[in-house]
Amino acid sequence: MSHLIRIFLVLVILLIGVVVAAMFFDDSGYVMVEFNGWVVEMNAWSLSLSLIAIFVGLMLINLMVKTSLAAASGSKSWLGNWGNRKKQKAFTAGLIALAETNYLIARENFNKIENDDFDGINLLAAAEVEKQLGQPEQAKSYWRLAATYEKSTLAATLCLIRDALQHHLPDEAMTLIQGLNQKQQAQTPVLKLWAQALGQAGKWQELKDNLKGWKKALGNDYELFMHQASKGHFAEIASKEGAGQLKENWQSLPRSSRKDPAQQAAYIQQLIDQGMNTDAELALVEYQSSAPHPLLIPLFKLIKLPNPAASIKKLEAWLKQDSLNVELLSALGHIAFNSNDKQLAEKALAKAIKLGNRREDLVLMASIKESQDDQKQALKLYKQSMGRD
Repeated sequence: MSHLIRIFLVLVILLIGVVVAAMFFDDSGYVMVEFNGWVVEMNAWSLSLSLIAIFVGLMLINLMVKTSLAAASGSKSWLGNWGNRKKQKAFTAGLIALAETNYLIARENFNKIENDDFDGINLLAAAEVEKQLGQPEQAKSYWRLAATYEKSTLAATLCLIRDALQHHLPDEAMTLIQGLNQKQQAQTPVLKLWAQALGQAGKWQELKDNLKGWKKALGNDYELFMHQASKGHFAEIASKEGAGQLKENWQSLPRSSRKDPAQQAAYIQQLIDQGMNTDAELALVEYQSSAPHPLLIPLFKLIKLPNPAASIKKLEAWLKQDSLNVELLSALGHIAFNSNDKQLAEKALAKAIKLGNRREDLVLMASIKESQDDQKQALKLYKQSMGRD
């Protein structure tokens, strides 16, 4: 458009020049144009005005063409925006229906936008709908499609991994994990599922080795996985090589491993399972010389010795410092019962029930009352235990 304006200005200057020249020479000039038998005669003034008129006409035609094209383009854009609004409306309606558990309505809306680009979020939502409707294969199909979108890759893969683990397919789960990039593999949700997959596959040593580098990322779940891995590993040793080899293996571990409460708990549990209650009691007392640990205290309940003096002494010492600790009272009650010291067991359990009212303590107290021929109190305790976890 700017070029046309420049040409127009040149023509105007030409007209001014013609006018000035005609005035100066007192001659309007003469121009004749002949074309295919047609003859046009005019003076210089008329020629200049005609050129300007033609040029202005061309400019108007150009403007009209551009305006028409812009209007057509605007209509196309409006139609596109209308289509996008319709898709967005279906997406929103689907999400709301999913949240309201109206799964059939949600499915209907998500089907409308299955092939549209919502960064895979619509596919993740559609997969959840199919899962809730009992269509796991269709859900997996949507997860696989969602995994092709960069922003949804991790979320979709996590869903596929969980599905594989729910169907006890740890090798498939680990294959999916290996398909993620290094940054994605380092994400905490992935590490948790990775640990779960290794556990399902019975790869205890590999799990233990990996957990050392995952400790910070796993946080509080580290002890849970380490306990599981150690328990599986020690059980494998005991079943194949015997209890003696189990103890040798434990002693050969690095000091840092032998000080890890999760591994200590797994080792002591295996000692108890092998009937080595004396060794288990010694380990429990030794490994909690400074303070009790939540993973180790419950193991006192499993000790079955005629005279567990060291354990009782340790538990009573802790109770002097924390007399309202239900876990300690329960542990004391159970170990005393297992050593046939029912008087101490009843005393400890009565206080534990008063503070915590837990099922395992209620059942054990009922057993004590039953042995004392107090059937009424025993029945009352059994009934009470039925409403407890």
